[in-house]
Amino acid sequence: MTARMARAALIAAMAVAGPACSDIGSPQRGGDVYEWRLVSGPDTLHYHWASASLPVRFWVEDVNGMPAHLAAAVDAWRSAFLYREFDGTIVADSSDADVIVRGTSASGSGVLLSSAPECQGATDVVIDVEAATLELPIRIYVSPRFDPTGAATQRCLALTTIHEVGHALGIFRHSTNANDIMYFDPQVTGLSERDRATAEVVYHVPPTITATRGR
Repeated sequence: MTARMARAALIAAMAVAGPACSDIGSPQRGGDVYEWRLVSGPDTLHYHWASASLPVRFWVEDVNGMPAHLAAAVDAWRSAFLYREFDGTIVADSSDADVIVRGTSASGSGVLLSSAPECQGATDVVIDVEAATLELPIRIYVSPRFDPTGAATQRCLALTTIHEVGHALGIFRHSTNANDIMYFDPQVTGLSERDRATAEVVYHVPPTITATRGR
C-alpha cells in the first residue's frame, strides 16, 4: 500500500464529532446522529452509493448461514430509508460484485474491525485520499470464533453482518453508543433510531469520494 492510500482503520482512534448543521439536508426522523465520515471538517471524506449504482451487488460465501444473514442485513438497511435511497441485491458471480462478503477472518491490517465473544467482523474499505477515490469491490469478513451452529454464534453473525454492511453503505465510523448497531462491538439485533437517522444524513450529503473498480 502506497503512502497515498488510506484505509478506514486509520481513523478508528480519531475523536468522534457531530456533523456540522450545514451538512445535513436529509428528511429527519428525529433524534441525533453520530459521525460517519472518514475525515470530517473542511477536507471531509465520505461516500454513499449513487442512485445510478443501485442496487448494490453483493456476493456472499455460502458458509455458516451467511447468505441468509446478508439478505437480512440488506433488508434492514433498505428499511432505514424513507425514499429508497439504498437498495442491494445478492449476485451469483463474485466478479460482478460491488461488495464481497466472506465467512472468514480478515488478514492483514487496514480494516474497520468489530468484535464480540462469539464472532468477529471486518470491512476493508480502500480509499486513495489524494485522488478521492474508493476502490471496489469493498470486502466484508464475518467469521465465528466457536461452533457456527450454536444459537449465540448465529445471533452474533447476524448482527455483525448488519454492522459490516453499514460500513459498506458509507458509515465509516463507529458509534460510541452501545444501543446502536454501528457500535464497535455490536450488541443489539437491529438498527436504532440513531442508526436510521445517520444513514439518512449519509445519503443526503453529496459524496466527496468516487468509486472506481480495482481488485
